[in-house]
Amino acid sequence: MIDDLHGETDAAIGARARQYIDPDSREPLFQQVRRFLEQSLLEGRFKPNRPLPSSRHLAGVLGVSRNTVSAAYQELTALGLIESRPRSGLYPATERITAAPVSGPASAAPARPSRSRPVPTGQVDWAARLPRPLGEDLQHAAAHADWHRYPFPFLPGQPELATFPARAWLRSLNDALAGPHLAPSLRDSVDGDDELLVQALCREILPPRGMSVTPSEVIITNGAQQALSLLADLLIHEGDTVSVENPGYVDAWHIFRNAGATLHPLEVDSGGARVSRADAARSEFVYLTPSHHHPTAVTTTYARRAAILRAAQSEDALVIEDDFDSEVRFKGRPTPSLKSLDRTGRVIYVGTFSKFVAPGLRLGFVVADAALISALRERRRYLTKHPSGHLQRALGLFIESGEYHRALRQHRRHLARKYETLMEELERHLPFELPPVPAGGLSVWLNGPEGFDGTRVTELARRRGVIVDAGERFYLQDARRDAIRIGFNAIALQAIPRGVELLAEAIREQLAEPPSPS
Repeated sequence: MIDDLHGETDAAIGARARQYIDPDSREPLFQQVRRFLEQSLLEGRFKPNRPLPSSRHLAGVLGVSRNTVSAAYQELTALGLIESRPRSGLYPATERITAAPVSGPASAAPARPSRSRPVPTGQVDWAARLPRPLGEDLQHAAAHADWHRYPFPFLPGQPELATFPARAWLRSLNDALAGPHLAPSLRDSVDGDDELLVQALCREILPPRGMSVTPSEVIITNGAQQALSLLADLLIHEGDTVSVENPGYVDAWHIFRNAGATLHPLEVDSGGARVSRADAARSEFVYLTPSHHHPTAVTTTYARRAAILRAAQSEDALVIEDDFDSEVRFKGRPTPSLKSLDRTGRVIYVGTFSKFVAPGLRLGFVVADAALISALRERRRYLTKHPSGHLQRALGLFIESGEYHRALRQHRRHLARKYETLMEELERHLPFELPPVPAGGLSVWLNGPEGFDGTRVTELARRRGVIVDAGERFYLQDARRDAIRIGFNAIALQAIPRGVELLAEAIREQLAEPPSPS
């Protein structure tokens, strides 16, 4: 037996092969051999001017059958990594596609800037290849992935599982796979949306929000976050400024920052966000949650909304209105959407079904000028095509059947009872007077007295099985620790009294602690 293959001894080849070949593995042996040989070729261990070892010889070195090596060689030939030369044997391939043509059609994409690559070491250096997030300095919203394991989840963004209209929703899912609905549920719609759902939106969902629009002004998205991502990807350029509420919606900040925007904080008070002409002048976009501000739940007043539109129009700024929970208002009359007051087409309305139907379904929508919707549709096509046709048709049927509004009315009544119970229990158990709280939204923003540390309270509450959000997380700048957010969408009605009692215990414990050194 020859003991030198391309400058490497049989023993060395066998030692390297043991890293790739495991006779006890479920993977076919010839594929393991192929992977070993492929790596050896990529590392340049076989010289291009010398034939590869014969299948008989390599089988002896690797301790496998000759047929196994032959099968591996056949796959490498099919992949173009080795080539057969008549009456000479198998050799490493001498021709590989290494670069794009120098010239191309006029529609070809512009060349990407050159980038130095690290010296190959066998393993990909992903840290060097992946871009660093542009929002590393921003807070991250608390995920609470294990919220359902806690007995007292005071969270606004998760559903109360027991109250979900499962039976009615299942009927809609089943109907969406029958008769004339089967094709719309299963087809590739390319860049289109489900006609039934869009018509239901235009006819039943948007008019109560003050909007009368046509299907050409609506696009369905995978939740509000995809809507914001599409808008940022399409409209925001490097160096643009986006004015955002402070405190505000952290996830939106990350989306805008990663698109290259600079974030400008807007003050929020009991009347909503303050947007001056100077704010609009320095911003290409203004992002707002006017129905129920995220996270304080205050509603932007009508006078403030009119002032926002005047400032945006005078300075030619665009406004993104994120109306994430207007449908679940349970007290008082809903305030008209900002979009319904807009006469210039500069308000882009983002809506979602997450806060009522369920966040896991990931269905939302954008209402805007038809030209913008068309551009968003084109952009979405080459990112995700379209949201699930089955879910879209099921939701359209759910709305059309009347089940959506029936379940929504029940949900509002249930939320009203939970809100009233929460307020009563907070007044009973808090060790300080309850400050004024907006009557809307899915949470209560609780500001504590001097010495109150909301971040510390969340830690102490979690030990008692209670989940609330620290207010500190929602600030872009000048972060304050004197607040917590108490949601009441996820928690069961009967769990609220005991949950508030335990939360009050955590607050008293925190207030009794000595102040931390500055």
